[in-house]
This record gives sequence, C-alpha cells and structure tokens, in this order.
Amino acid sequence: MPNGRKDNAEEILSAFAVEPTHNRATLNLYLEQYPELATELIDLSLELEMPDSTDEELFDTDSPTVNAAWAVFTGAASKSTPIAAASFTRGVAVAMGIKLSALMGLRDKKVEVYSLPTGFATRLSKALSTSIEGLSDYLSGPQTMPAGASFKSDTKPLHKSKVTIEQLLAECGHTPEEIADILREN
Repeated sequence: MPNGRKDNAEEILSAFAVEPTHNRATLNLYLEQYPELATELIDLSLELEMPDSTDEELFDTDSPTVNAAWAVFTGAASKSTPIAAASFTRGVAVAMGIKLSALMGLRDKKVEVYSLPTGFATRLSKALSTSIEGLSDYLSGPQTMPAGASFKSDTKPLHKSKVTIEQLLAECGHTPEEIADILREN
C-alpha cells in the first residue's frame, strides 16, 4: 500500500474506533464505503467488542482453592494461603476420615504439632489447600476458644494444655483401630 494510502487507512480505522457504537450497522456502513479495508475493519470491530481485562477481574479469586492453585502455578507453593477457621469444613473431616469434633479440635489448635505423623499432616494440608509449613504454623499458634464458650460459663473459660493427636481422636470417640488407620503413614 502506498504511504498516502496507508495514512488514509489509519484515519479510517481511527474514525471507526471512535464511533459511539460499534454495532453491525456501523460496521456494514464502513465495509460498504471501504471494502479494501474489510479485514482490518472486522479485526478492529472484534477487538473493540472484547472486554478490557485491565478494567476488573473476570472472576473471583478470593478463595483458598484458587489461591492455592495459583501458588502452585507461580511456583510459590512454600508461600501457601493462610489457614482460616472457615477452612475446617465437614468435607475436610470426611476426606480425612475423622469425626467433625476431632476436626474442630484441630481448628481450635488443641493438638501438639509434633504429634502429627507426616502422612496425616500431608493429607490434612492437602485437604485444607495449604502447605505442611502453613499447617504447622497454624497449629503452633495459641489455642482459640470456640465461639460462644464464654457465654456458657459463669467464670472465664480456661485453655487446657494441648494434647497429642491420638488423645484428641480418642476423646472424640474414635476406636484404637480407627486411630491407627487414620494416622497411617501412606
């Protein structure tokens, strides 16, 4: 295309781009007037129809699952999503094969971290979409009081000392055979 013709094409495409609407009628009008620019006009029309990805996020990324997947994708698996109390769901209890009361004990940080077998810790961290280090950091924190516990007592509730995972599972009604199966290393 000669240089003058190229400048003219750019002006036409710019004029199309600043049109108030980019509907089919506008596109057809430009295609009738400038059939030699059909490919460029159609490409520009499609480009103008596409949403601008810089305006806002196209989907919600504020979830532990998405954050964990993104961390793995970016190679930041060691920088896992912090565990929230809301992460301890019935689904996690089912996946781990433990009673919900035992999971709530883990949520409330009642277990000594050193007592968790490696296989159990690995499975629990995967179920919570975090790293083993993230799980260890969470469980090493101070115990939390179950919501409403202070309203059910005439005196201020006291924290009990942390227990081993075996003790917690036994207190929650798991049999010795179930405990051995839950804590297996595979």
